[in-house]
Amino acid sequence: MKDLGKARALRRDGGAALPVPDAFFRRGAQVRRPPRSAIARAAGHLHHTDPLASAALGLTRPQRAALLGAATYLAGLTLLAPHAMAVMLHHFLWLFFAASILFRAIVLVLAVTTAPPKPPRPGARLPVYTILIPLYQESAVLDDLFAAISALNYPKHKLDIKLLLEAGDRQTISAATALQAGAHWEIILAAKLGPTTKPKALNAGLARARGELVTIFDAEDRPHPDQLLHAAHAFAQDGDGRLGCVQAPLGYYNAGRNWLTRQFALEYAAHFHVLLPAMTRLGLPFPLGGTSNHFRRSALKQVHGWDPYNVTEDADLGYRLSAKGWRLGVIAPPTMEEAVSRLRPWKRQRSRWLKGYLQTLGVHMRRPAGCNALAGAFSMAMTLGTSVFAALGHASFSILIAAGLLLSPWTGMMLRPADMALALAGFAIGGALLHAGGQRAGVRFTVWDILGAVLYWPLQSWAMTKAVHDLFKRPFHWEKTQHGQ
Repeated sequence: MKDLGKARALRRDGGAALPVPDAFFRRGAQVRRPPRSAIARAAGHLHHTDPLASAALGLTRPQRAALLGAATYLAGLTLLAPHAMAVMLHHFLWLFFAASILFRAIVLVLAVTTAPPKPPRPGARLPVYTILIPLYQESAVLDDLFAAISALNYPKHKLDIKLLLEAGDRQTISAATALQAGAHWEIILAAKLGPTTKPKALNAGLARARGELVTIFDAEDRPHPDQLLHAAHAFAQDGDGRLGCVQAPLGYYNAGRNWLTRQFALEYAAHFHVLLPAMTRLGLPFPLGGTSNHFRRSALKQVHGWDPYNVTEDADLGYRLSAKGWRLGVIAPPTMEEAVSRLRPWKRQRSRWLKGYLQTLGVHMRRPAGCNALAGAFSMAMTLGTSVFAALGHASFSILIAAGLLLSPWTGMMLRPADMALALAGFAIGGALLHAGGQRAGVRFTVWDILGAVLYWPLQSWAMTKAVHDLFKRPFHWEKTQHGQ
């Protein structure tokens, strides 16, 4: 009960919205300013209606007690029997990563033997489709976004497009209202209540959504023109009506810019073109991407939308949908995005993802139940859990392997055959996933890009240091990625 009281006592940021000149309301798309009560619901509905499902709580009392007990036990064992502690930790991590590598080997086989989704039938009934586009300080890319959304091959009278803006973001508001948009476009201004996060804006848009189906696009997105048609077809072919979301693959239109963007593109290709189709075939839930996921509006309503306090609201939402009995699927037409091309912005973006993975794991460990509890726990361990453990250990493990190989002629220190076999198996399966994903996604790469992944993977540890710091110091802070630069 104390945790429930804590959730209800959470304070939202106050402050009135900055004034918007009347000229903004006289041209372009329709502008709506929801009442502050509506924005307050968008910011706090989930953690008031289902507190244990929201990251707003932080660690609950049982979680704090469990962590303290585990830390005390491990510290005591380290002091009393350091060798036994090292052996136990080594065996645990070895078994965990061996299971993860085996799972990815199975995924690779399934992906190669999985047929692509069928194209939509011509003449099928098309429902009203709501497109939610959260924008914050994105005036530089707004014209390109407008062109990409206008090119979607879907009847305009069945589109309900909502640009979701913060009321204080005057530059983006000015650019958005100057667009020559039709009546199916609407601008929603969110007052400064609660965290300034993408999921809060999405909840504000969901409250006004008219569509039977709902999707999300980001500011830099270039979706395939037929993506909405394929998603509508997937829902129409759903026999039991329990398909809650389909994910379109994401890729990068600037993948060839430099080494970092090529690594990023191969990583995305392996995830969206290999891992997710195989997990769909296995009937497992998976972490959604932050854009180009297409929902039944009824499914979103049932799970109270997105969690504004989780900085990877997409990963969290996939598992909350599964816990309520909804299935996830994939479609083929991609969305192209802009990859971060410099290391420091990459670190900020990746640290937000890792922080959000930690938040999501913590949230779903509070109440590991639901319609697909076992499948959800296994999926989270093999996706978010593996990402977290790998990020924590990539750098140190790489240094250990390099030292063992380079110094063994002088020190006689040799890696255990089992450890070396695990490292080689992990690299082989990881490289094969990157190769298969790159081919399926049409990413241009060379064998040196695949081999270069051994230098890219340890960067996760660099980002994890910031993620852990931010988790304690500013858990709800959203690291903004600048686009169009």
